[in-house]
Amino acid sequence: MSRLTVLVGILLILFGFVPVASADGVTWTLHDMLFNDGATASGSFVYDAATNTLSSVNITTTSGSLFTGATYTAVDPSFTPLPFDIGIVVMLLPDFTGSSALELEFFTSNTFAVPQNLTNTPGTVFTALNEFACLNSSCTSVNDLRGTIGGGTITGTVSTPEPSALLLAGLGLLGLCTLRRPASFTQRAA
Repeated sequence: MSRLTVLVGILLILFGFVPVASADGVTWTLHDMLFNDGATASGSFVYDAATNTLSSVNITTTSGSLFTGATYTAVDPSFTPLPFDIGIVVMLLPDFTGSSALELEFFTSNTFAVPQNLTNTPGTVFTALNEFACLNSSCTSVNDLRGTIGGGTITGTVSTPEPSALLLAGLGLLGLCTLRRPASFTQRAA
């Protein structure tokens, strides 16, 4: 065997042990969210249960009789995300007084009696929302304005993972191995 063949074989074995890049968490999308004042909520967020982190928040509430609605894009810094209860705000501000915030709670059924932890496994979870106004600069004191009614849910999906760069490099080297090598000097002379 040539050195190149051995080298490529070793590299392919090593590249086989490199994991494929995967999504960090699950994208959860809101469905059938109706507030007690006639408004609705829609959108999604990414929750990673392994690190208890929230990202890619984009949830919009519409106007109703109690509240004008808002678009939420950031994690509430005064509210530590829990697997069954998260808080989000419109944006990160130095003073949240008068701004709106949204709390999402997760349950095993639409009776909202037993909390349900979000996981990194896709599925459907019953959800209740509370939208309120922050009464102080850190949003630790709030004025409840409205909550959801009925059986709203969120559905979790995982993005299709992309191959890692090392795996692609290994496939490229495999392609190089299939190229025909030029004939040696002794074969050309004959």
